[in-house]
Amino acid sequence: MIVLNENDWAQDAIESRSMGKQPFETLYRVARYYLDSGYARKEVRKMLDEFVLKCDNTASLPKWSSVLDFALSRAVKHPALCEDSIAITIPEMEVIQSVKGRQLQRLAFTLLCLAKYWDLVNPVKEHWVNTKDNEIMRMANINTSVKRQSSMYAQLHEMGLVSFSKKVDNTNVRVCFMKPGDEALSVTDFRNLGYQYLRYCGEPYFTCESCGLTVKLSDPNRGRKQHYCKACAIEIATQQRVNSVMRQRKPA
Repeated sequence: MIVLNENDWAQDAIESRSMGKQPFETLYRVARYYLDSGYARKEVRKMLDEFVLKCDNTASLPKWSSVLDFALSRAVKHPALCEDSIAITIPEMEVIQSVKGRQLQRLAFTLLCLAKYWDLVNPVKEHWVNTKDNEIMRMANINTSVKRQSSMYAQLHEMGLVSFSKKVDNTNVRVCFMKPGDEALSVTDFRNLGYQYLRYCGEPYFTCESCGLTVKLSDPNRGRKQHYCKACAIEIATQQRVNSVMRQRKPA
């Protein structure tokens, strides 16, 4: 999972008492957050134990021990990334929109966003995308065959927009069209990057005001503005019904 502001993300995980779908990544970021808060390494190790138990009071700490040790050792070596957003420039968007086909444009946009993220992680800043192909396609909202994926990369390479590593066992892609200029779009969330691009292009997509996910409008022809994605709308409606029942049951 790509997170731009890791300390803010870790703080939310601590407050919500949740390790999420990728526990190790959560533990590593929580450890880094505690280190950045001024705690000594031994203190942080104890705090990780406490965090695990807060997330799951039935957890066996001996079973978690090696994972917590490794998460802490990684946190000590790597500083937290604390960025609010990445900027995509107007010249970069012009290059992307010169590509034929929305699907190929979404892939180019996603690769550009990822290259800018990895440049933040790696101070060398050589614009390499160190992300697995299946994750790239998921973020670009592209569902197609492996053969088609290879063809799309080949087309971008022929246009000079990406290059490949000379090492046989290295499948990373290097983005070759980063350009300075005025900001066209600010990216704060790496989920559904493909849909974010389509929204920029004026297609019927919106960003949920609750979870921040960009999704397609349920009814583009509806005059009323849509504020929440389907999952959040159900959750909010359910909570409103619960609150209504509780108010009715409250004694006068």
